[in-house]
Amino acid sequence: MRLPILLLAVLVTGSAWGSEQRFEAWTAACADAKSGPNCRAVTEAPASGAQSVRLTVSREPAKDAPPRLALTLIGALRAPPRPRLALAIDGGPPVRIASGSDLSTVPGEAPGATDLRLSDGATRRLLPFLRRGKALSATVSGEGGDPVSVELSLAGFGPAAAEMDSRQGRAERPDALSALIGGTSAAALSGRLRDVPRDAVPAPLRQAVAERDCPVWDTAEENPSFLAEESFAADLGGERTLWAIVCASGAYNVEYALFTEDPSRAANRFDPLLFASFVESIGWTGVDTLSNVAYDPDKKQLTAFDKGRAAGDCGTVGTWEWVGAAFRMIEYRAKEECDGAGKPENFPIVFRGER
Repeated sequence: MRLPILLLAVLVTGSAWGSEQRFEAWTAACADAKSGPNCRAVTEAPASGAQSVRLTVSREPAKDAPPRLALTLIGALRAPPRPRLALAIDGGPPVRIASGSDLSTVPGEAPGATDLRLSDGATRRLLPFLRRGKALSATVSGEGGDPVSVELSLAGFGPAAAEMDSRQGRAERPDALSALIGGTSAAALSGRLRDVPRDAVPAPLRQAVAERDCPVWDTAEENPSFLAEESFAADLGGERTLWAIVCASGAYNVEYALFTEDPSRAANRFDPLLFASFVESIGWTGVDTLSNVAYDPDKKQLTAFDKGRAAGDCGTVGTWEWVGAAFRMIEYRAKEECDGAGKPENFPIVFRGER
């Protein structure tokens, strides 16, 4: 009688996810819960060293629930007990993640399966690349086990993420999954805000960030980080362009070096930008990078949020407005105490200018 009982359990578990929607290589589905739909998007492919590997992006229904990213090894011959994960987009250089704060291992739902779960910070850093790329290559290795490698198609991830947002009522919210991965705003669709792949960064800017010792542009690295792919460019009007080039990426802050381009110049078309920064214990200083940058072409506003820690309950938030020749600070907030209370938009105001 054990086999029929097991089969019934599998059927009940599978049916809990309700109707599925297929988007090329991805499948989106939601399970009803008391607080709302619990949603996930999944893609799976045969693997070397395992029967298959499944990539899952999931999100619980709670308003402040973060997205989760996990790789599931199914039928692995000998999964490493403390695995190391190497991820590469479209055959580019890999990002390597070791077991620890950014990668944990737990038993999967299916018998014999192993889940490799990425931290919230690692998930947020990697999600935009799932939209930008065509294929994700993943290699799992480590002592005491056999390596597992797989290539997963990323085709359809953007629409699958949008389906999750729709079912959870997040579509118009700033923390929507589609907003986190980018590429769906009116500015992006019109070309006024665009992704800049590593190879498309102008040579003078590549040289400038390398001279600044930006880690993701380290010329001594044979396999430079694909986190440089997170760079972007924006139309400032008057034929000028804002270039935001990733300099470094940590657990919860991504640092950008920013430049403006004036194509009317025959030489020195690119100007590096400097910004004022405030720390309660020091005061005002000048910086040549900003953290977690975003630009709104409609409002002509640049924002940056330098998180004091992953929770985002402390740090600094700056807003600048493009005024035709430079960025003018219009608001700056700072909160040095990480006390678990308060949101960035409610941090104490250090400076407020005329709008």
